[in-house]
Amino acid sequence: MGTGYLIIETRTNFEDLPVVDAHITVRNSEGDTLFILATDEAGMTEQIALETVDRAKSLDPNYQGHPYTSYNLEVRAEGYETIFISGVHIFDGETAIQPVTMIPMLRGETVPSQFNIVMGEHAVEMSGERNQEGVVVEPRILRHVVIPNIITVHLGRPTAYAQSVRVPFIDYVKNVASHEIFPTWPDAALRANIYAIITFALNRIFTEMRC
Repeated sequence: MGTGYLIIETRTNFEDLPVVDAHITVRNSEGDTLFILATDEAGMTEQIALETVDRAKSLDPNYQGHPYTSYNLEVRAEGYETIFISGVHIFDGETAIQPVTMIPMLRGETVPSQFNIVMGEHAVEMSGERNQEGVVVEPRILRHVVIPNIITVHLGRPTAYAQSVRVPFIDYVKNVASHEIFPTWPDAALRANIYAIITFALNRIFTEMRC
């Protein structure tokens, strides 16, 4: 067995301010309560240690199980809806920082609703075919390479009817990287994959204006 670490960070919706004294319950996959935490003035919990799969498993291509252990979080704060996150992945020797965006309760609402977020498996573990082919467009050549602050992300296949959202470019890269690669891989492998993610996103931005 190995040991990984977890910190939870709570922020308000839209304003991005810390949520102080949010109460977080950390449970294992069997539903047993392991920790009850509270956020400080910065909206952060203390770092906790959690059991997980040995780091070497994530480097073994023949390993058939998950090279991490998943935990569930329940986040409550006065005046906000309850957030339940299932499948927070903890890797041996790594510190996971789980951001939680708190949603204010509606006016007149006396009992908070529960919003469920499911992490799911890493893309590395998915065996099905993933088609990255986009819409055929006329190629363009820009005079300068520009890294955007905000990009538009289409939440579906390029031709599918789906919601499009605007997110900070750095958050897009972090979210894709955390889903596409294991943090326990060698530094060179992490860098190569992150460069590929950035290159792919910039190509879509400057040829299709969306990812």
